[in-house]
Amino acid sequence: YYFAPLGEVLGLVCPAGANVKSFRVFYITEAGKRFLLSQDIKDPSQDARINILKAADRAEGVALGTLLKRFKGLPVHSIVDVLKRDGLIKEDLLLKGGARVRTERVVSLQTEISGGAERELRRKKPLQARIFDYLRSNGPSPAGVLRKEFGSIDHAIKRLEAAGLVKVEVRESMRRPLDDIRPKTLPHEPNAEQALAIEAIVKGIRSGKFSPFLLHGVTGSGKTLVYLRAAEEAVKSGRAVIYLVPEIALTSWPAAYLSGIFPERVALVHSGLSEGERFDEWRRILRGGADIVVGTRSALFSPLKDPGLIIVDEEHDPSYKQEEGVRYNARDSALMLAKHLGSTVILGSATPSIETFYNAKRGKLALLSLKQRVSGAELPRIELLDMRGDKGAILSERLKGLLKKTVSSGRQAILFLNRRGFSSFLICRDCGHTFRCPNCSVTLTFHKRVRLLKCHYCDFSISAPVSCPACRGTGLHDPGMGTEKVEEEVRNLMPRVRVGRMDRDTTRTKGAASRIIEAVEDREVDVLVGTQMVSKGHHFPGITLVGIISGDTSLNIPDFRSAERTFQLISQASGRCGRGRRPGVVLVQTLNAGHYCLKSAASHDYEAFFEEELKIRKEVLYPPFTRLCNLRIEGLKEERVAGCAALIGEVSKGLLKNYNGITVLGPAPALISKLRGRFRYQILIKARDYRRLRAFVCELLENYERMGKKGVNVFADMDPVTVV
Repeated sequence: YYFAPLGEVLGLVCPAGANVKSFRVFYITEAGKRFLLSQDIKDPSQDARINILKAADRAEGVALGTLLKRFKGLPVHSIVDVLKRDGLIKEDLLLKGGARVRTERVVSLQTEISGGAERELRRKKPLQARIFDYLRSNGPSPAGVLRKEFGSIDHAIKRLEAAGLVKVEVRESMRRPLDDIRPKTLPHEPNAEQALAIEAIVKGIRSGKFSPFLLHGVTGSGKTLVYLRAAEEAVKSGRAVIYLVPEIALTSWPAAYLSGIFPERVALVHSGLSEGERFDEWRRILRGGADIVVGTRSALFSPLKDPGLIIVDEEHDPSYKQEEGVRYNARDSALMLAKHLGSTVILGSATPSIETFYNAKRGKLALLSLKQRVSGAELPRIELLDMRGDKGAILSERLKGLLKKTVSSGRQAILFLNRRGFSSFLICRDCGHTFRCPNCSVTLTFHKRVRLLKCHYCDFSISAPVSCPACRGTGLHDPGMGTEKVEEEVRNLMPRVRVGRMDRDTTRTKGAASRIIEAVEDREVDVLVGTQMVSKGHHFPGITLVGIISGDTSLNIPDFRSAERTFQLISQASGRCGRGRRPGVVLVQTLNAGHYCLKSAASHDYEAFFEEELKIRKEVLYPPFTRLCNLRIEGLKEERVAGCAALIGEVSKGLLKNYNGITVLGPAPALISKLRGRFRYQILIKARDYRRLRAFVCELLENYERMGKKGVNVFADMDPVTVV
């Protein structure tokens, strides 16, 4: 469906640690050595056989890849085949890569000792006696545990083993990433709305048939409790559970609750784990040691024997779409997997994607609604602040005043800005020079704390200069803003405030996101500044104020989903507010206060936004009224990419006469026309029927491949979530 090579698809089902590569390695035989000695090698460069034999005359042999590189232009495969046939070399298959199975030494008692021998041991060898007592009380123990308890123990263990008192075994030690997560218990019983939703889902699970649901619940309505009760029912019926979340930072919340309900039966799967941890979790699932998997999109391919329930939380999130390799959408793939297996799927969101809600309205998904927050808490009041008169202001006076009042009264606040760094760019006031990435068509983001100019697409970075490299002037200015600048603004406003920041810069290290979340939960942070990482899925009862610094940033992106993304971001960020006993207030700073998506978000009216957005989509024929495929043309040379894009455009026009209902837009440069050193063009293809769309794209790609154009890659992105 996603135009992906079979090899890449198969790679999805194996963790990085299980991906072992094989190498053909050749070793010289005794006959080969005698052959070399018998030759009068005056000019060995004239005989490729001699050179290959000499290369293989090493203890570690020589890999085929090495021979191909060293002897370019020679028929290496043919020569190797002849040498093997003549018995001069032999071949072996060498496996490299993959995570290693971790082992540990475990010490256990071998036999008991008599009273007299024990007294003698305590008198002459007190350390050995203490280790013996520990093993008697605690049973077999890893050497690492004993070392923590008693210090240096190796000599003592050897003596005990020589005396036949203990035995030492090497056992496999599984890495357990969930050990860092504290199990939690369910907070309360379901209310009336939750009970109705649970009842419908349980009925679907018990039916053993494909049962898709959309759980549309306002923020704070207790969707997680519905998921957990459904998971309990699935496990009770003997089937496994997959629980997907869009971001790694969101995995700890469901994992903690599920671990509390199902100790030792939950596995964690995401790219933030080490290679060894992912490998061990994969093997534990494969062996049946875990039947509940929590993770990001890749967790969908975990080797569970019988998944009966798949939960896709925050189903609207674009992170479920893989943008490289196999360009699949985990939400859509979850539905297809469940259809094959006769499983239940719950798509959950406070702000469902337009396509998902449209399908629910048409009856393709059963719609379950949670319209009230649990425990009677009210949705926050949302104010739209028109910033057109406040030039250059990061925080409006209204937001500053409420922020001071909130913190001084012992409550917490979130400041949301979907852009990390200190400033979006650095510019010279004297000559207008800006610092651009040499690999991507974007300006470099200024990170003030570490004095770096950095590209957030390819990670290129340089030290921020003190003078302009173009005119040598000192008028460098940072007019944009990012989360780092907002953090500095808050510290300047309230020097004693405890500020936390959550973005990709502060959560790079393992466990960093969980530590920040726990600090907010434990009231160790007064103001949390962050990107969209703070806007979804978290339950912070102490937050009573949310300030959205630039509410219309995503509205300015030339994408047909820009209004939908803006509505979702504001609604999700607002949802972190007012979840406790005190009501919440949300301030949205904007230059487009009259826009329908902002007005709908301010009134918490998803249906009104949906109806307005649907009218526009229908008028211009975008999803859900059509299906899309985005052809991406990429290469290292711009003129070659542009020429190839133009050629594909001409071919597509020639094919249109055979396909009714197909629209081709482009070719045109992508919004980011250069990314990671590759120039990018795109062609957007629209059709009402996806089968016709696929047939058209297949024929177009086949025609292109017959042209034999080199140096340019063409990718078909089916159902793209972004067209920029």
